[in-house]
Amino acid sequence: MWGEWLLWIGLMSGTSADATDAALVRIGEDVRDLSLRCFRSFPLPVSLRQRIHELAEAPVPLRDLVQIDVELGARFADAALALLEESGTRAQDVAGIGSHGQTVGHYPEVQGSLQLGAAAVIHERTKIPVVADFRAADLAAGGQGAPLTPFFHHAYFAQQDEVRALLNIGGFTNVTYLPGLEPEQIVAFDPGPGNALIDRAARWASEGSASFDRDGALAAQGKPDAEVVAELLSDPYFALTPPKSTGHEYFAAAHFAGARERVLERGGSPQDVLATLTQLTAESVADQAKRFFPSQPARWIVYGGGARNPVLLEMLREALDPTPVELSAAYGVPIDALEAIAFAVLGWCASRGETGNLPGATGARHPAILGTATPPGSFASD
Repeated sequence: MWGEWLLWIGLMSGTSADATDAALVRIGEDVRDLSLRCFRSFPLPVSLRQRIHELAEAPVPLRDLVQIDVELGARFADAALALLEESGTRAQDVAGIGSHGQTVGHYPEVQGSLQLGAAAVIHERTKIPVVADFRAADLAAGGQGAPLTPFFHHAYFAQQDEVRALLNIGGFTNVTYLPGLEPEQIVAFDPGPGNALIDRAARWASEGSASFDRDGALAAQGKPDAEVVAELLSDPYFALTPPKSTGHEYFAAAHFAGARERVLERGGSPQDVLATLTQLTAESVADQAKRFFPSQPARWIVYGGGARNPVLLEMLREALDPTPVELSAAYGVPIDALEAIAFAVLGWCASRGETGNLPGATGARHPAILGTATPPGSFASD
């Protein structure tokens, strides 16, 4: 129907809710025949980011929830249109948009997860078919609805002769263990908090003037409290066997407050709080890999916003030593673009009626076609 290759747009906003990421991807008949045509990241206003985070922490009127859904849909549409303009691409030349949306509630224990960013608004403004709501089918099949990016990790990064691990550092961390080309052997899960607690600490330490610890500058001025890190790692979440996933619903204000007060009562400074929580992110990845990976990988490939934090990267390298830690950019995938690319690929899969989850990663009973199309029937065969 579409010829030998297609253009797809992937849209993504992570748990940090700091930006909308948009990727224009060229996909051939095989996912490995993939190239990134254009990528842009569009910051979300601080006021909108705050409203999104408040959804996970306090009851809000349904009208406010609906309003954020529509507002995010408009911002996703604006991101797609700006991407088309910058790349010199016509909307009619794009086969579809895979939009992850913005997660505001993830509750696998009740088989539910909520992503905002109205697909109908995106379609109305771009006139391009949209695939969205990717997590529901996996959850309905008994899975966690996460992580979903391992499908792309396997398709793009897996090698027959080398065991690799992929690490995303967003608001929370996601890992994928790739032992080879067989998807049944993949292990994937969320080790724990990534930037989420660090960001809270940065807002507190700066009295609201900073939304994150840029370049790890605050953490670099402090010293991690090893005893507090060990106490934090005794949280029951870290003992759970994969598949497992987490978010702001679990590692939230109470976790941050407890860690902060423990560091301060032991004579630590605000900078020590930042350093301790940064160390927690690094140590939790190493701890969870040691506990749940069948073997240690030959290399780690890291991406996500946290990969821009040199202090966190150095702590990771120390925690994972002697295994080398590399950035996904070395493999042709910019560190900020991987998730947007992944959802372009998952949208492409849905349009072909192909499954996009890996049951070994999510815990689903069977593979499932992920996402729903707007408008319905957009990808029906001629």
